[in-house]
Amino acid sequence: MHTIMSQFEPLANASSKDEVMLQVEQIVKSLGFERFLFAVVPKPGAPNAGIFLHSTYPEEWRKYYDSQNLRSDDPTVSHCFKSMSPFIWLPESFQTPEQKRLYEEASSFGLRTGVTLPIHGLSGEVGMLTCVRDELSGQNFRQDLKQNLSSLSLLRDVVCDAMSAYITMEITADKATPKITVRELDCLRWMAIGKTTWEISRILSISEAGVNFHISNLRNKFGVNRRNEVVIKAIRTGIITLP
Repeated sequence: MHTIMSQFEPLANASSKDEVMLQVEQIVKSLGFERFLFAVVPKPGAPNAGIFLHSTYPEEWRKYYDSQNLRSDDPTVSHCFKSMSPFIWLPESFQTPEQKRLYEEASSFGLRTGVTLPIHGLSGEVGMLTCVRDELSGQNFRQDLKQNLSSLSLLRDVVCDAMSAYITMEITADKATPKITVRELDCLRWMAIGKTTWEISRILSISEAGVNFHISNLRNKFGVNRRNEVVIKAIRTGIITLP
């Protein structure tokens, strides 16, 4: 235990969130995983709920995941809101057709096996620490996971403590609320539940060009480039709540 805690000391003593995340990346690799994702919602369901997310996943996968709103098909997300136990990434863990397709797509980006550790903080925070590697599931993976799961769970707890102040600061600093129109709010709400431009145009009885115009305005007002970032910013500033 002393050896394990010594390994985590640089993380606990880090002086910035970037340094914390760098230490996490190094520890994750020392425990046999190649990439990780750390995400926390400090106050789920609250009007001003925010999301902190740091990932070393391939950027192209993150862009694809966001653009396709794969969060709604991701079993790790729903699992973390209702469970404390780890979610083990194996082909059989992804059960519905949508989940199987998500797993196949993630695997093509090198996210093939891993574990998601739910976060349930003392102040009501909900989130996850997910560690993955590009390897077919088999005896090696299962043996490594069995050997390192306790260390990964401890890492989850230490990183939560180390990041708590930084998450609060970042969410608080991100609450400037832009003024948006009624039609932009309509588009925003449908975007948040994963509707495509075509679907939103049919729901609101406007053209796809009109929807794209409103989404472009939202990007400019929030100062972001991607649709998913618009939704995240809107949740952080309390304009909409998590669907």
